[in-house]
Amino acid sequence: MDGYRVIRINDTSEAERYLREIGAEELGIKLMVPKAVFRAVKIQSIPAPAAGIIKQEMLAKGGEAAVNRRTITGQGRTDVLLLGTLRQYQLLINKLKQQPFGLKKLAAELECLLQNMESGSRVKLNLPSGLHPTRGEKTLIMGILNVTPDSFYDGGRYSEVDAALNRAREMVEEGADIIDLGGFSTRPGASPVPPEEEIRRVVPVLKRIKQEMPQVPVSVDTFVAATARAVLEAGADMINDPGGLKADPGMASVVAGYGCPVVIMHNRLGGGYQDLMAEVVADFKDAIGLALERGISREKIVVDPGIGFGKNAEENLTLIRNLGELRSLGRPILLGVSNKSFIGRITGDPVGERLIGSLAAAVIGVMNGAAMVRVHNVRETRKALAMADAIMEASHG
Repeated sequence: MDGYRVIRINDTSEAERYLREIGAEELGIKLMVPKAVFRAVKIQSIPAPAAGIIKQEMLAKGGEAAVNRRTITGQGRTDVLLLGTLRQYQLLINKLKQQPFGLKKLAAELECLLQNMESGSRVKLNLPSGLHPTRGEKTLIMGILNVTPDSFYDGGRYSEVDAALNRAREMVEEGADIIDLGGFSTRPGASPVPPEEEIRRVVPVLKRIKQEMPQVPVSVDTFVAATARAVLEAGADMINDPGGLKADPGMASVVAGYGCPVVIMHNRLGGGYQDLMAEVVADFKDAIGLALERGISREKIVVDPGIGFGKNAEENLTLIRNLGELRSLGRPILLGVSNKSFIGRITGDPVGERLIGSLAAAVIGVMNGAAMVRVHNVRETRKALAMADAIMEASHG
């Protein structure tokens, strides 16, 4: 079939490029772009009458809406799977805003979700250091610097200030955009560290890094509010909270008070999921809601799915495969897969020999929506992601 091919259009920017290449009229481009992008949206557990209205209206717009077959009775609740173009969703949303049964609120949430999916790769994270990294030019790399004696990867190697400073300098030379400094180990079974000891480990290293490399943003990995306050006073640019703002009730207020960016990591103690992606998204919405309530600006929030935290190997793989679903939150996604145990379970490699698996997981994560990656091996990751970024930015041909 010379002259025929099936093309894949992922978002509105790609649709616009195709239409411009053809030479379509400006008005035509504006009208056709929303018709060129297809989205499947799952709405969970809504009353049957509301689901019936959604189905009726979506079908009237030329889309599809799947509901439980028992919904016809008008009783109980059902999930809804919507299938349609952005244009069909626009028409549906306009109609639902006039309907009862809570559909006005649902319409607003659906509109926000779809907007986030289209803009999720272009959100900005403004760091106090003056950098304004935006996903698109290159994926940001957060270099891991543990100053703990019991880190699973490099325990004790950088516990002295000079050694830590040299490693920070080395990572920056290798291509790290941010240094992530940690004073406690998050590995399973690690002994808890009092805040005073965590501060003693981190602050001297932080001060030296900021003194010698003031242009380099430094994030501190902690879930303790007292530690966060101390490191922010000492010059930290960002807090990376593996507790997701919930491990220490005071953390959100500290972050809000200093106006710094924060990474909210998903970390459900005990795990146990019925619908992994739906529950992770719901947990993030709760955490973001808490952050906003405490005064943290939405533009300062980064989300991290917490690979390896309260998830088994299969759940980790599912998260990476479906990472793009988190774009609906409208915030940059940080992915941390470096040298983690789920990689060893698949490849059979011990800690220290998981580089290839780590790079593969990082590249796939970036292709699926991650704007930042947290890694031990900066030089190798930078080269791998340079290739991934180039592929994503390449002409669609």
